[in-house]
Amino acid sequence: MSSELSFSGFFAVVRRKWRVFAVVGLLAVVLSTVFSGPLFITPRYLSTATVYPRNLNSYSVETRTDQLLQLLESNSIRDSLIARFDLARHYEVDTNAVGWRFRLYNEYNDRVEIGKTRYESVQIEVTDEDPVLAQRMVLTMLEQLDLLARRLQREKSAEVLRIAERALANEKHKLDSVENRLAVIRNETGLLAYESQTEELTKGYVRMLSRPGASKAQLDEVRAMLKELEERGGEFRHLTALSNMFRQNYDRLLTEYELVVNDVTKELTYTDVLIHPEVPDKKVYPIRWLIVLVSVASALFLTFVLLVWRDQRS
Repeated sequence: MSSELSFSGFFAVVRRKWRVFAVVGLLAVVLSTVFSGPLFITPRYLSTATVYPRNLNSYSVETRTDQLLQLLESNSIRDSLIARFDLARHYEVDTNAVGWRFRLYNEYNDRVEIGKTRYESVQIEVTDEDPVLAQRMVLTMLEQLDLLARRLQREKSAEVLRIAERALANEKHKLDSVENRLAVIRNETGLLAYESQTEELTKGYVRMLSRPGASKAQLDEVRAMLKELEERGGEFRHLTALSNMFRQNYDRLLTEYELVVNDVTKELTYTDVLIHPEVPDKKVYPIRWLIVLVSVASALFLTFVLLVWRDQRS
């Protein structure tokens, strides 16, 4: 080696070969500008939405925002987007090739980003060569999110509904059995209200006894009615008490059942959209000035290294 490496030597190389650096830099600017243009790199556009969770029930220690993230990142929403917009064809993925799903999912994950902001909201970003498609994908993600959250909520509510239906049917069966037995007793004895009827019959019997004109047949008839009340009254009172209790239980279960039915059939939305997705009119990729800057810097550095190496060899 003819000379030691030093900063002064480096500067000397730059001063001597500045024309080479100028030519290389100019060529790098021209080539990087051309090859970063739309003829070689298709520009991509970004559509974004920012949403807050709503009407979600958190599980365990996770927040509602975390649950919203999990729903948006589910393969159910991903696959629905792939199917609806035929993303395999759009991303030019050969579905006949081995491992095509892996490449398709990687391409999807590269273009769709979902993250939590510092304000506990969720931001959805979709980039695509078609600005309209980017916006439609964001809107569809929000629609599919509502459908998925609603389906999960209804599945859980349906389990509760089946339990409520069984409890309501069981209580109605008990109430009907008691009411049927009471109907038989009413038809056979004429009992409608045990306390009031017993009181009136007793008063009438006492009045008849106090009147000397009362016939034996009338007294026997009243005695028979009182005896009927004595024999069947206990069962009637017991069944009446059961009927009242079962009816109260039935009314309570019916109210609970109607609430569960409402929970199963309700259609809620699960996000508050703060920033609505729009059709972008400015590309976000590629960043041409950055490509040009990196290309020029790389070309100049490589030129510098080669020139220094040549000087050291000579």
